[in-house]
Amino acid sequence: MSSVPASTKALREGAGLAVRPFGVLWITGADALDLLNRLTTNKLESLPDGTSRATVLTNGDGRVLDLLHLGALDAGYWCLTSPGRAEAVTEWLDTYTFGEDITVAPRTGQVSVLTLAGPRAGAVFAAAGAPADALAPDGLAHAAIGGVDAVVWRYGFGPADAFDVQVNVADQQAVREALEGAGATTVDEAGWEAHRIACGVPAHGAEYGAFNNPLEARLEWAISDDKGCYTGQEVIARLQTYRKVQRLLMAVRLSGPAPVGAVLRAGDAEAGALTSVAAQPDGSWAALALVRTAHATPGISCTVEGAPGVQATLAIPATS
Repeated sequence: MSSVPASTKALREGAGLAVRPFGVLWITGADALDLLNRLTTNKLESLPDGTSRATVLTNGDGRVLDLLHLGALDAGYWCLTSPGRAEAVTEWLDTYTFGEDITVAPRTGQVSVLTLAGPRAGAVFAAAGAPADALAPDGLAHAAIGGVDAVVWRYGFGPADAFDVQVNVADQQAVREALEGAGATTVDEAGWEAHRIACGVPAHGAEYGAFNNPLEARLEWAISDDKGCYTGQEVIARLQTYRKVQRLLMAVRLSGPAPVGAVLRAGDAEAGALTSVAAQPDGSWAALALVRTAHATPGISCTVEGAPGVQATLAIPATS
C-alpha cells in the first residue's frame, strides 16, 4: 500500500481525469429492453433516448453477477460493466435468450472510457467545448471534444458530478489532451481507487459479487420495489420484507494502514472484514468493509486483526 499522489486532490478540489477499465457492450434489438427488464433489478419498461439507468444483474439466489450502467442512444443501449465482466454478462444474457430479437456486441478494447470527476468537472467539460448544462443528470449524449465525437454520460459520483467520456480507442489521446488543456489533472489507477473508497462507492469483487446480494452492498438505489418479476426477485424481496440482510457495507476510518481482508472486532465479537483500503492525500487511511448488521452502526470503534494498534471507526458510506 503506497501513498496517494498529490494529483488525487484534483478529484476533491478540482477536476481529475482517469482512464477507467469498464467492460463495454452495445445492445440492440426490439426485445433487448424487455429481456434486460426481466433479468435485472431496476424498472426498465422504458428507457428514453438520452437517459441512463443503473441496474443489478442477479442470479436465481439473488447474488450479484454485476452492476450494469445502461444508456439509451441511437436506437440501441450502451452497457458499461465492471472491469472484466463483459463476457460473463454477455453469456448470462445469452442463456436467457430464447428467440428474442436481441444482439449483444462486445466493444471492450475498441472503446475507451475516461472519467472526469470533481467539483470543477463541469467547468472543465464546458471549457473543452461541451457545455455540462446541456447534458441532463443521469443522461448521455454525443459531444465534440478535441475534434472527436464522444458519447458522454453524466452522473453523480461522491459529492460531485462525474462525466464518463466514451470514445474509440484511437481517439483517446486527443480527448485526454483536450480535457487536460481545459484544466483537468490526470489521476492514475491508484489515485482513482483511493477516491472511490473515500466516496464509499462499492466495486465488483470487493464489496459485491457472487458472494453476496445487492442489499449488503447498499445497491438498493439500483433496485425497484414495484416492478414485475426478475431473476432473483423472490430472494431479494424476502430479505427486505423480513429484514434478513446479514451484512452491510460500511465506510471505515482507520488510524493507520491495515490489509484488505483483515477482520474487524467489536470487543470479543467478529464484526466484519475490510474489503478495500487506501491511503488518502492528507495522509489518513480510508476503507470499506462488509459488517455484520448487528454491528453496522455509525461511530462504533473496532480493533483490526493483523494491524496492532490500529483502530477502525465505522460510518455510513457517503454515497448511501
